[in-house]
Amino acid sequence: MIDELFKAADAMTRAEIPGYDWHFSLSSLPSADKTPCLRIWLLDDGHIKTVEWLPDGLTKELWKFEPNNGFSLPGFNYSSGKLKKIFGETRAELEKRCNDNLTPDETLGRFFNALKLIDPETFQNEFEQKVRGVFDRPTADKLLSSNASVFLDITDCEYPVASQVIMRRLNELLWLSYKPKHTNNADPYNPKELGLDEPFPRVLLPSLKVIRLRSQVEEVPAQTRYDRCESKGFPLGLESRKRIKRTLEWLSAEERISRTFGIAGKQEILFAYPSELPAEPPELAECFCGSSRDDESTFADIAASVIGQLKGQGEEAEKDVALEIFSLRKMDQARTKVVYYRNTSVDSLEAASRDWDAGFKNIPLLTWNRKDNKGKTFSFLAKPQTLFPVKLHKILNTVWTLSSSEIKQSKVKLFEPSTGLRLLLDTPEAAHTAYVMERFLSHSQTYFVTLCRAKGRDETTDFKNLVTYPGVFGLLLYKLGKTKEHYMNESAFQLGRFLRVADEIHRLYCEVVRPDDRLPELCGSSLLIPMLESPLRTFNQLTVRVIPYLKWVKRFRGQEESRQVRDWMDHWTTIVDKLYKLSWPTKPSPEERAQIFLGYLSSFPKSENETTEKEGTL
Repeated sequence: MIDELFKAADAMTRAEIPGYDWHFSLSSLPSADKTPCLRIWLLDDGHIKTVEWLPDGLTKELWKFEPNNGFSLPGFNYSSGKLKKIFGETRAELEKRCNDNLTPDETLGRFFNALKLIDPETFQNEFEQKVRGVFDRPTADKLLSSNASVFLDITDCEYPVASQVIMRRLNELLWLSYKPKHTNNADPYNPKELGLDEPFPRVLLPSLKVIRLRSQVEEVPAQTRYDRCESKGFPLGLESRKRIKRTLEWLSAEERISRTFGIAGKQEILFAYPSELPAEPPELAECFCGSSRDDESTFADIAASVIGQLKGQGEEAEKDVALEIFSLRKMDQARTKVVYYRNTSVDSLEAASRDWDAGFKNIPLLTWNRKDNKGKTFSFLAKPQTLFPVKLHKILNTVWTLSSSEIKQSKVKLFEPSTGLRLLLDTPEAAHTAYVMERFLSHSQTYFVTLCRAKGRDETTDFKNLVTYPGVFGLLLYKLGKTKEHYMNESAFQLGRFLRVADEIHRLYCEVVRPDDRLPELCGSSLLIPMLESPLRTFNQLTVRVIPYLKWVKRFRGQEESRQVRDWMDHWTTIVDKLYKLSWPTKPSPEERAQIFLGYLSSFPKSENETTEKEGTL
């Protein structure tokens, strides 16, 4: 992570973007969106005057002195068990660092004097009383039982503690008393400076919470054995530490979400920025993580907008702008790791984005059922939805199973958010893409078999993921060099269509000959799973099963359904002619199985030529 942050720091320096060096022992408060903060107003004698919510916009400007995790001032997570240590050791340590340069009349001087007079038990009783007096009972009960985020303040001052002025004053006092502990090793990024023999700074990041910029803890035996724990493993100096901390805080600032960073997962955050940083970076991270707005912007729309901005910036600089992209994941409570890194160009991103969007559209025309306001079912042409890259892993990790005739889903932790980034940005590796295809097919086969059976019965109204799941097949086939213009003319795709036509004829037979009977399992989709294993043997089985329906077709005349039957027989003849000229797989590969499913699900326009023309415009 340090290498990546120094590159970003250099970009900020070139762009003359100002930063502010908050002291290493200061931590920002949790985001007000997820953890609202309660301000406790103190009187000069240490008693509580009142409590109130801190304004959301103010919370992100506040900091707390936190020499030890969980024990901090002026902000902390309220717990009666922590009060004695917070008002004792933590307060004494903060005063010790500030008192030499503090005047008694200023806000912090009065604040520290009030803290000295606090009795933890009295404070607890007063706090609970004030909370119950100000808030309704459910809110009060929640605040008193959930480690609520609180911030102490002092009344009747020119500037309250909860203000940017006093926060900067606190930061100044801490730096004035700071005495760095140097090692004998030079800083590799700044040879003029010696490294520090102390833990690396902490930063509060969205999604990841508090992380250290580098931490090799003593609990790992190998690190202790070779004396490479904490800062000894990488002796970074004071100015270098300031730079990378300042940079990470700037990149992950709330106002730059979707621009320089985005949430890639529960424990992962993605950073993306141009090497020539403007003061207002384009929404580059949004290309990978998706829109944070409430609109319905598509991947193609966002990518085109961002690339347009980047190209404009590149023309001003008379060179192509390099793009830095990396992901941080919290591996466990103590470790955070760079799990993906990529340096690329705007032209490469433009080409990759175009291919990514084309991949999801690399599927035949599909039609699904929908119900109108009156409950009437009608068909509509599906528009493929292009997933944002870091969201692909959620679909890949979903496993579908059939239990008691009900389709269910569960989750596995096999693919990470970086899987989509690698498919988007990295040089294609056929083996890796084939593995992704094999796993996705294994996880989703039950879904597609059930979907095909519902499609044959004309019952897809309640199915979910219809605009995304087929597109994943399209993307993976595209990455394997299989475009729809080619695979739609291959035997696997045609075998899927052959099964579909068999189902359509079987369904029409049942509607005409046995209209009062419950629709049975259709002959084509009932053989989907065998077709995935042995096409030739399954084809032969199907030709036997359809004999009764073909005999019915020959003598069926004079009804509306007869026209539909003749149309399906025309499709079947065309498919059989194609299959006769093609070589068949003995045992279909995962890519060929995907083609079988897409073949079954594909729509049937009036003619095969019309199919090719329309599908080519997707």
